[in-house]
Amino acid sequence: MYRDGFASDQPLATGLPGAEQAGANSRQKRRGQTGHMNVLALGGSHQFAHFLPAAFELHRRGRTKITVFVNDETDKQTAIALAEQLGLPLPDIVTMSLPAPLARHLPCALQKLARLLLWARRLCDADSLLTAERTSSLLRRLPGHCPLLIHIPHGAGDRAVGFEKRFSLFDHVIVTGAKDRDRLVASGLVSKDRCHIGGPIKIASMIKLRQAAEPLFANDRPVVLYNPHFDPTLSSFNASARSLIEAFRHQDRYNLIVAPHVRLARHWSQAERDRWESLSVPGRILVDMGSTRSIDMSYTLAADLYIGDVSSQVYEFLIKPRPCLFINSHDARWEGSEDYAMWRCGEVITPRSDILAAVERSFASHAQYRPVQEARARYALGEIGPNAPEPIAHVATIIERVLLQSADAPVTAAS
Repeated sequence: MYRDGFASDQPLATGLPGAEQAGANSRQKRRGQTGHMNVLALGGSHQFAHFLPAAFELHRRGRTKITVFVNDETDKQTAIALAEQLGLPLPDIVTMSLPAPLARHLPCALQKLARLLLWARRLCDADSLLTAERTSSLLRRLPGHCPLLIHIPHGAGDRAVGFEKRFSLFDHVIVTGAKDRDRLVASGLVSKDRCHIGGPIKIASMIKLRQAAEPLFANDRPVVLYNPHFDPTLSSFNASARSLIEAFRHQDRYNLIVAPHVRLARHWSQAERDRWESLSVPGRILVDMGSTRSIDMSYTLAADLYIGDVSSQVYEFLIKPRPCLFINSHDARWEGSEDYAMWRCGEVITPRSDILAAVERSFASHAQYRPVQEARARYALGEIGPNAPEPIAHVATIIERVLLQSADAPVTAAS
């Protein structure tokens, strides 16, 4: 059960502090309206399923005026498709265009920052802001008024970067499970009353959409997923990808999917993508350098064994306990570190290890790791199933309550 205790069917006026109900916004609260929220979908389409469904649900309820801001027309079409697939109504979507000279010459890595600076006045012309990335916290540091700032982190990984100082710039944070709330609160970055457990929005959404998906391979061989991270200082991709593919080419016991985090090849040329994807072997090996299936859980739901390094997608895989294998390609001293807690869910090997022998051991030893997997998944994601709150509705209700309960003044950023 989620610790906040907010049930999506409770009346919004129930249980609010008396001082809040009698405050300056009481007339608005009696109407049940929660103002205008700008939703900043600026971190890339791989983040959309983690938070946009809750924004669509808020729009459906009609108590919050929602405007979604995206980078470009491609992201706009992705957001539209997501709403349609989930059967939720589409709010207004604004494309944050850049002046032509900036769009042509500014490096991709700086374009999000440029959009925030150029669109800051428009973005802040609202009662609240919702975002899944933390660059948007820049708006809190600019001169002038910044509305109530709400953050839904994308993913539920263990790395320290997921618990960094910019969290202190948000008025409220809505995390997936108890793992992230406990760590954020313990760090002093977010107070307990401003850190809420919402549940796995993406997982709930994608399971619903993938129920009727066709099998990825026309055979019954076990499917192994290799899902390296994008950060070259942590990822096993450069050290292991080619040799791993070569090893699977010379066996006929397993199917292989190679699907790195979508950001790994985001700025590659099409020719470079094509070179890697040409290593696919029809019916046996599928190499995907960033299609929609890399972000919609097609692969984590279809696989029988997960090979990775530090990607939070392992927790998406572990909604159903299955064998895991982790490649330590950067000589991490991981034992006892919360930054590598996911590595307790399977054997940890080096890039020089015999990958096929390790795969066989992982299948054979899964019973040893299953209790740890179940505990880590529950801690990271909360309960999943018919007795748990539906995450999209649950998060939407948390947001509505936050908007009604929060004081007008934003919190002061931690020094």
